[in-house]
Amino acid sequence: MLDRDGLTFAADELLAAALLDQDWRHGLDRLAEAAGAGGVTIIRFYDGRPGAFLSSTEWANADAELFSGHAPPSPRQFYPDSAFRNGFVTDQDLYTADELRRDPYYQEFLRPRGVFWHAKCRLHYGHGDRISLSLKRALKLGAYGHGDVAALNSVLPHLLTAGRIARRVLQAEATGMARVLQRPGDLVFHLDAKGWVRQAHDEARGRSTLPAALARVGAVDQARLASLDRAVMAAVGVPQRPALLALTDSDGASRLLNLVPIVGRAREVFCETAALAILTDPRASRGGLVSEFRMLRQAFDLTGREAQIAALLARGQSVARIAGNLGLQPGTVRTHLKSVLSKSGAHRQGEFIALVRRLIS
Repeated sequence: MLDRDGLTFAADELLAAALLDQDWRHGLDRLAEAAGAGGVTIIRFYDGRPGAFLSSTEWANADAELFSGHAPPSPRQFYPDSAFRNGFVTDQDLYTADELRRDPYYQEFLRPRGVFWHAKCRLHYGHGDRISLSLKRALKLGAYGHGDVAALNSVLPHLLTAGRIARRVLQAEATGMARVLQRPGDLVFHLDAKGWVRQAHDEARGRSTLPAALARVGAVDQARLASLDRAVMAAVGVPQRPALLALTDSDGASRLLNLVPIVGRAREVFCETAALAILTDPRASRGGLVSEFRMLRQAFDLTGREAQIAALLARGQSVARIAGNLGLQPGTVRTHLKSVLSKSGAHRQGEFIALVRRLIS
């Protein structure tokens, strides 16, 4: 039998993490311990395919291998939605012992890592997406029995509540960020962890790739499609990186696309929005150093001081002059510049200056 008190404590800790926007991994570690599991994974599926995931500490490396394709494929790796009507479901509810004995995922991936048996539940389902929680029990403990499933189902309402709260809180934060960043005339696209548009301006509404959504509003630049795809994947990938691209619309006018990652605890699975894509007409945002400061800070996720230094550098000021203007030591300015280059993806000051000048010209 499982530790019911331990399961309750773990479920309460996950609920607190959702309410307070804290790290979920400690609660997942507690849940794994109470359930006799070598690992716990929360997975978000997009149209039946696994996407973002969040793992307990001891199982994080194994999940990284699994979701990067370094594991034997298995049709039984992900349970069908129809299996979750009664709460937690186990391997033996769906598969025979012979099927498990012959399955390469179980035999070649799970068994060498000391785990084998699963108990899974569904935390969310809707609009083609599913969030599920998977417990991977230690091989030596044997399969989950009926009593174990009953114990797990006793804390399922807490787990479902935690997932529901996390989704709503984190999505509200993403929507709030979009409202803060959006200016009159801007188009804002919400991108999921696969880089697909999930929410957009009325003119570009409908689930699609970002290039397709931009094409529908006339902001298409065929020459930059490859760069756009790379920037989107960087914004929603691991680690997430902001990006700023200059595009040319169908009328030949310059447009600015700002990709802003939504990062933080558990956002990868519970927040539908992984990044925001903000399409701006740079001619409408000209206004001197203040506008440049705001643009740089938003585009590259800079601190206030970093954005100040970046804006002055882009205007041709030397490190010594910037230090004098801001009352800093030259070494301090260089430290901030190193961070600016890292966040922007530039390797040298000249490369960064050229990038910024193209964007504000």
